[in-house]
Amino acid sequence: MLQYSLESLVQAGIQHCVIVVGYLSHQVQQQFGNQFGTMRLTYVMNERYMETNNIYSLWLARHELNDDILLLEGDLMFEEGLLDDVIQTRFPDAAVVDNFQSPMNGTVILAESGMAKSMALKSEQGDNFDYSSALKTINIYKLSQPTMSHYFLPLMDKYVAQGLVNHFYEIVMAQLIDNGDLHFAVILTKNHKWAEIDTQEDLQKAERLFQPHLTSDDISV
Repeated sequence: MLQYSLESLVQAGIQHCVIVVGYLSHQVQQQFGNQFGTMRLTYVMNERYMETNNIYSLWLARHELNDDILLLEGDLMFEEGLLDDVIQTRFPDAAVVDNFQSPMNGTVILAESGMAKSMALKSEQGDNFDYSSALKTINIYKLSQPTMSHYFLPLMDKYVAQGLVNHFYEIVMAQLIDNGDLHFAVILTKNHKWAEIDTQEDLQKAERLFQPHLTSDDISV
């Protein structure tokens, strides 16, 4: 899965990738080294991976986040065109989304005229939550350097300083949207295939979705 993402990043022209590692980190570094094709690789170690969530992993990499960035999670499969769409958008900050449908779950965005008006984490979606206009985030984001330096990183620092290290970094995004400090354009996946792989069942679904391009030997968890 990681190799697939790295190949997609190289294809999109990305020159530097920062990978936060934890469990079996030595295997990841041994496999990929410090260079993947034309792209330089930097590793950041999360020693507390068993007790923290991705807000802490991202915070550990904060010193590497001094430019416009693409933020991707490591459990994704996606068609390369998705990265092209988010890179080429005229908006400095953007989130790739899909129309919400069952059995999707996780963070959603409510948008108006192509811009995020609010972001709701799974914990905020009660029994009566209205999904009729919800857009599912697929965990590919574009964030500009001004947004990172002026808003995202300072707020993330505050959350981590408060000990909120077992949270998703979307709590930062949601708060910034509410504050009017983050203007997220939403980029629909359209016909591009994507899959989030957390379980063996997810893996099997992804294999079916991406056939005949992939076999069971091409994806591992």
